[in-house]
Amino acid sequence: MQAQAAWQAVQIPLRAAQRGRSMAELALCGAQSLTAWRHYPRSDARDTASGCSFYFHAHNDARSAEEHGHFHLFMRLPQAGGFQHLAALSIDNLGRPLRWFATNAWVTGEQWQPALRMRDALPQFALQMRGPAAPVGRWLEALVRLHQDALAELLERRDATLGARQAATLEPLERILADRDLDLLAESPVNLGQRLQQLQASLDNDPGDD
Repeated sequence: MQAQAAWQAVQIPLRAAQRGRSMAELALCGAQSLTAWRHYPRSDARDTASGCSFYFHAHNDARSAEEHGHFHLFMRLPQAGGFQHLAALSIDNLGRPLRWFATNAWVTGEQWQPALRMRDALPQFALQMRGPAAPVGRWLEALVRLHQDALAELLERRDATLGARQAATLEPLERILADRDLDLLAESPVNLGQRLQQLQASLDNDPGDD
């Protein structure tokens, strides 16, 4: 599974480049230009089988000068109600991944779930769809597969930030999840080349473990 994800993570951008396109262009899912705050695709992209979804957008006030925009990735955990925000992925103007980050619940309107439940659901994350969003969905699914451990750690640090705020303020969790002064909870840089090297090293050491 990891080897297949690595192949997808490399081949999808390569095929786009061979057609003179970048992943940043594909992120627009057929639109011709990027407008701040608009969702791409407009109604979001959803895998009807898994319930997972994503959209791409950009802010006028990007946290990093390198950031072109970012994807928001969502899951629907059984019996949890609503949707859950897995993580966001920043990309540069060529579509190269820069960082994962976790936001407070109010940012996306999610039905917040603790990191443990999100971590256990990570292997079921899938973004299989048709149309202009299809290659982007497969690419994002591959990146999630490659970074499952990093995403689990990111979610744990998200919860730790919430726990620290709750301990400091003695406010109920529901109020903290709605605190508009608290948006970014945790972030983790992405180095895809390094991750692929780590995977190759693990496969070389244990050829039977995929």
